Amino acid sequence: MRRRQKRNYKFTEKTQSKRGIASLFTAIVSMAIFVAVVVDSFWNRGSGSIYLGSVGIFSMLLAVAALVLAVGSLREENSFKLFPYLATFFSFLTTGVWVALYVLGFMMQ
Repeated sequence: MRRRQKRNYKFTEKTQSKRGIASLFTAIVSMAIFVAVVVDSFWNRGSGSIYLGSVGIFSMLLAVAALVLAVGSLREENSFKLFPYLATFFSFLTTGVWVALYVLGFMMQ
């Protein structure tokens, strides 16, 4: 006699959070721009152009927008919370790195 394996199915109405996924993507893009800006500034020995600074400021604002979107996605009612939690973590990390970079830059002048 063969035993049937018990299958565990979960029937739920929950969906993946679209705002959480968008926020995670935005935070990752902001972190990638941060790495590109730091590498370019390093190769230019600290004398980056005004365009490099503009991209940095845009990316910092992008990180703040991702943080706001991630916190908002945590409040969604009928959705899974994996992407909102990941997005919140990466958004806090990215925003913190950008703020620390600008604070250090102002302190060293």
